[in-house]
Amino acid sequence: MILNIISNQIYKDKIVGPKKVLINTLKGLDRLGIKYVFNKPINNYKYNWIHDNQRAIIEASLLNKSVVVGPNTAILPKDLPVFRKKLTKDSIYLHPSEWTVNIWKELNFNEMRLKSWPVGIDLDSFIEIENLENDTILVYFKMRDKNILNNVIDVLNEKKEKYILIEYGHYKEEEYKNALNKSKFCIWIGCSESQGIGLQEALASNIPIIVLDAISLFDTMSDDSRNSYKYKFPRVLATVKTSSAPYFDENCGIKIFKVEKLIESINYMNDNLDKFKPREFVEKNLSIHKCTNELISHLKSLEIKENSDNNYLLLSKVLYYISLLFQTWAWKLLFRKIFR
Repeated sequence: MILNIISNQIYKDKIVGPKKVLINTLKGLDRLGIKYVFNKPINNYKYNWIHDNQRAIIEASLLNKSVVVGPNTAILPKDLPVFRKKLTKDSIYLHPSEWTVNIWKELNFNEMRLKSWPVGIDLDSFIEIENLENDTILVYFKMRDKNILNNVIDVLNEKKEKYILIEYGHYKEEEYKNALNKSKFCIWIGCSESQGIGLQEALASNIPIIVLDAISLFDTMSDDSRNSYKYKFPRVLATVKTSSAPYFDENCGIKIFKVEKLIESINYMNDNLDKFKPREFVEKNLSIHKCTNELISHLKSLEIKENSDNNYLLLSKVLYYISLLFQTWAWKLLFRKIFR
């Protein structure tokens, strides 16, 4: 098996979610002995994974070839390329968790199969931490109402708890690992997460978490200090239940929905720290080996046609750039780059 991976992330240095998806999947493919190439014409390969490249979706549609797409090509179906034929019914769009699948179903998307697939977490990079002797709480904040963070800090000061604050977009991975290494547990104040790789890396380090859960897409707040663009979701999706931690159980920690429950949760966590087994949860459900095997199973489930002599690489590029004229997000991104 040779897998053609079509991804823009190989050209990028910054470690963000989509880059982690690629890095961790490549580690899994290497461990399984599966060969792969990058960004080759789709018609030359039996198995194609379009990780985050919208141009390649157009190419696959013109070839009428079944492919695995995602999870980083589109947030909603409307973000898929305008000038494309429909992909084959047998193709698969990967979503990092079940609640994002439900969103696309709510919007009546039925062009191809929808499957939930989380990327594996690197248990070798995020090693188990002996946290029982630590006396510091890690507070992680990402794109939520600042008042929630202020209320959490007030509670910690009132209880005279030591804490370290990590804010999304304002730290390097080594700083995050150092903070985890000093922590007994974590309080996570995050937005809706399709997977939540950063949170799962804390779990992999055996750090239990109190999650102040975001159960709606509309709990997310833009971060003005990063000049971030807040995606506009249609109000029809207000009823879809989301989560800051879609992969989580009682071994991982505690989910709460109001700051008023925080004192009780901190007390329980302090008294029962040795009862939580978050790393075991990641080993069982989110290991690189398990998740990479699931990706391979999805690829092997495709009905593959014989390779075509047609090459739509150039045409798909032209159609992709024309389609950007019809995408609101592309204009907003251009505006931000010019005037920031």
